[in-house]
Formats: sequence, C-alpha cells, structure tokens
Amino acid sequence: MITVTQGLSGKYFSASIPDVVITMTGYRLATVMSISTDGKTWKEIYSEHLFPVDGSIKIGDLSTLLMPFARQSLDLQLKIEMTEEFSDSDSTQKNTQSCEIVYCAAEIDTTCADFVDNYFLSILMGTKTTSIGRLEYLHYLSKDAATAYCTYSDGSHKSFPLTAIGGNANFTTIDVSPSQFIVAGKTLVSFYVTAGNRRQDYWIDQENPDCAPILIFMNSFGVEELFYCTGVLTKSPSIKYETAYVESKEKNIKITETRTFKADTGPLSAAEAEWFGDLLRSDYIRVLTIKAGKLKISKEVVISEQKSDQTNEDDEIFRFTFSYHYAQLNHNVVEMYREGRIFDNTFDYTFN
Repeated sequence: MITVTQGLSGKYFSASIPDVVITMTGYRLATVMSISTDGKTWKEIYSEHLFPVDGSIKIGDLSTLLMPFARQSLDLQLKIEMTEEFSDSDSTQKNTQSCEIVYCAAEIDTTCADFVDNYFLSILMGTKTTSIGRLEYLHYLSKDAATAYCTYSDGSHKSFPLTAIGGNANFTTIDVSPSQFIVAGKTLVSFYVTAGNRRQDYWIDQENPDCAPILIFMNSFGVEELFYCTGVLTKSPSIKYETAYVESKEKNIKITETRTFKADTGPLSAAEAEWFGDLLRSDYIRVLTIKAGKLKISKEVVISEQKSDQTNEDDEIFRFTFSYHYAQLNHNVVEMYREGRIFDNTFDYTFN
C-alpha cells in the first residue's frame, strides 16, 4: 500500500519544489514523470523503478530536473504517476501527484500562488525611475486587464487602458512606456500600472538623462527586462600581440582584441539596487543600440567584473559599476549604432 506523507498540490516556483515522500509495502515503485504546457498533451521526462529504504522512498531534487523545462514555457503542469509493484511484478496500487510549476530561479519568501496573483514577474519591489522616451515593459502570469493611472504636474489625473503586446496562453506582456501617456500642455510626473491585484509604480525623471548602456536581460522569471545606466560609459579595448620571426623579420602572427566596456549605473533607490542584482546574475544579456532615435537589439554581452557593495546606512546613495564585453569571439565590431553616449550627445548632434 502507498501512503503519501509529503505530496504535491497547487503551484510552486521551479526553484522551490518540495520533495515527494511516500511509504510503501511493495518491492519497488514504478515512477513516471510527465509535463504539459496545456494540460492536454503530455511529454514523459522521467521513468524509473525506485526501491524503498526501510519502507520509504523520497523523490527529491525535482527543481534540478524541472528547471530547464520550466524555463522554456515559464509555466507548466507536472504529473508524477507511481505504481507499487511486488517481486512477482503484480501491481497493487497507483497514486498520482500533480501540480503547476512556474519558472523562477530565485527563492521567494511567499507562496508561488500569492506572488503570481499579486506581483508582476520581476524582483523589483518598489518604484522604478524612468523618463520620457524610454521603453518599459511588464509581464504577469494571467490574462487580467491592465490599466495605467497617470499624475500630471498640474495635479490632474488620467487613466489609460493597456493592451497585451506579447505572451502566450499563460502569461501576458504589456507596454508601459511613459511616452504613450503624454497629454498636450501637461507634464507627466508619475504613473502606476495595475493588472488584477498587481501594481507597479513609476516616477518620471524630468532631467531625462542620456543612458549608456541600455541592457536587455533575462530576469529570474525567464522574461526580459530593460536596465538603463545613466552614469559614464568607458570603452577600454585591450589588444594582445603574439609575435614570431618569419624570414628574419618580426611579425604579429596573432592579434587578440578584448573590447571591454565599463558602465556606471547612476544613482539608484534601495529597491532598484536590489533589482540590479538580477542583471548581474543573468545568463543572457544584450545591448540595445540607438540610431536615428530608434532602438535595435545588438550584441550579446558577458559581465566580467562588478562592484555592487551595499551598506545599511540611512543616507547611502546606491551606485554601482560593472564591466562587460562581447560574448562572441570576434571583438572587431564596427559599431554602426551607438551605445548611448560615446562621447557626448553634443558630438552626435554636431557631426550627424
């Protein structure tokens, strides 16, 4: 007889799936795991016979097994079918455990169901600073209608319904770029976006600083976010020469260039400083470049060094630096589009 002492039900983040623990009297347990993105078509990912120790079996480390599958679809159904068998191969009892898995590489101090119902798919837990002209997107796990509520400098308010621009059957992506909330004769000061119980606040930086670099990265929930650096960007190429004598003449037989960029985030709030850590741990980062006012997704980059120390002092202004370089082997890249400010925008305006 199978007795489930710890099972699965409801929703779990892929990084925090609990073990399945059972007791049994049989010889072995035929175990089959299957996943589905729609609850109709199932794909088998695991099939083994498990043998009890002192009448107990623990099916553990499910996060390691399921993380790659969850990342592909962001949300999937898991089914574990267990059949107790005796030494004569007779089956006596079956048990099925099932649950929903939401991709998340972070450990979050609340239940998966609570988070996805009340938060957007981001670890940013506070107001985000933005400016007119920046692109901003939000992602969430449902089809709830979204609305932006805007405040203007004269104290007036206006709401804007938002339509989905992407997603799949399970999650939704909306465009919340502040330019679409401009009203003639008024200055947008702030706005917030809601979708169901979710809310994200934005504050408009009226100075509208130039940004370099602009990075698009895969966050802990497997969706893309944008990070705008407002500090100085430094380009620091290094070239390594390997020489040899050929016909009594020294020649460069191999030239290796590493084009390193040193970025400065600019001032960040405490919430944005925590969120910046998600960029640092991302394994897929690309640069957004600009030409004629249009953004273009450019090269994939790799962060190679960072300085992101934080203290608990009340008056600390968070500001971090990091270095990155092209992920590709060839760093001899002709930059037809600019990465924000190199050198200054006055240079671009003068000579373009």
